[in-house]
Amino acid sequence: MSGTAASADTLGAGADTGPARQSVSRPGDDCANVRITGQVGTVACRTNPESLPGQAQRLEELQRQLSAPAEVVCRAKDQLFYNRTESCLFEEVAYKLIDLQTGREVGFTDMAVKSLATLDTRTRTWTQRINATVMIAEGAAKLGTAGFATATCSSGCTATTSAIQTLPFQVPVDFDYQVTSAGSNLENLKITPSFTFQSITPAVWGPLREEIGSAVDVRCDSTPGVGPNTGGCVYAQFTPTYDVSTLNKDTAQVAWHIQWAQRNLITKWGRKGFGPELTRTMDTALIRANRNAACPPGIPRPTGKSCDEYPFASTYQGGSLNADHSCHMVPATQNSLEGSRYRRPWYAANRLLEKEKFWVNVILPAGITEHEIDEQTRAFVKCPE
Repeated sequence: MSGTAASADTLGAGADTGPARQSVSRPGDDCANVRITGQVGTVACRTNPESLPGQAQRLEELQRQLSAPAEVVCRAKDQLFYNRTESCLFEEVAYKLIDLQTGREVGFTDMAVKSLATLDTRTRTWTQRINATVMIAEGAAKLGTAGFATATCSSGCTATTSAIQTLPFQVPVDFDYQVTSAGSNLENLKITPSFTFQSITPAVWGPLREEIGSAVDVRCDSTPGVGPNTGGCVYAQFTPTYDVSTLNKDTAQVAWHIQWAQRNLITKWGRKGFGPELTRTMDTALIRANRNAACPPGIPRPTGKSCDEYPFASTYQGGSLNADHSCHMVPATQNSLEGSRYRRPWYAANRLLEKEKFWVNVILPAGITEHEIDEQTRAFVKCPE
């Protein structure tokens, strides 16, 4: 089989061989619904992969596909895996070829089909991909399969269509297309990728179309103060985690303070698995009130140090709204860098909007014990009442 692009005619409606055509099953019908017409040629129909011969080979190929390395790994069939900007959904798609004169099966193909998307937090146009691999091809289906990818969009977005390509045996083929959410409105988009394919074997009916699951909703926005004015898109259902490191000289003492607070405050704010998430605020008046409540001007600041508060002033768990908070004097440079160089760009990179939730994870030295953590944070105390 060739790996070059197929012509548009490859995925056309197929040849019309006479008036009996209306009795052939339409594209998308299951193989059980195919009706024989006496025409010359074959018809493709979808089938359950588990009904195919050679199940040992099928399962071996399937496992190989599921273990292929990727940034967002599809670890199981028919499940959506995603983070803030990437998603992966794996489906197994199989079809049979039926001879219309005899009604006999003359070939089959089993494909691994992955729907992949990488959103862009700096623009409202991004790339989605269908990655398809012919795992097994037998009989007339060995002549090849051709396909293309696109998606259906709810109002608020449009999708292009990928080039038509043929699928060489056991060689992954990428079908890339673009999705755009034009304008500047906040949009919650429902996007359903689809893969349209057809056996190269002469067929009476045209291609089959498979919707590759139902993708998690995409949110696009152009909120002022969140990244560039061009806006961007995220999977807002995913709650991101802000990492702050005790190993980074820019943030070490701030990180150790957060570590103490997440262990010693009544509520383990932001510590995943132990307490609730933090909730961002962009309200400058509230941020100022939180900072003044947690770090009052009357608290002495030693030379070279400034007052660091946790939960952050830029959250609804800050000091003016929550008595269960902590403050500590840390190197002023570290306090400034943690907010300006690390956390503020992280908010933008994740397009974290007003009242959106997030976790905070403190990166500790490898192999550190609980006793060593206690020793490291012994000097930290809760803010004065």
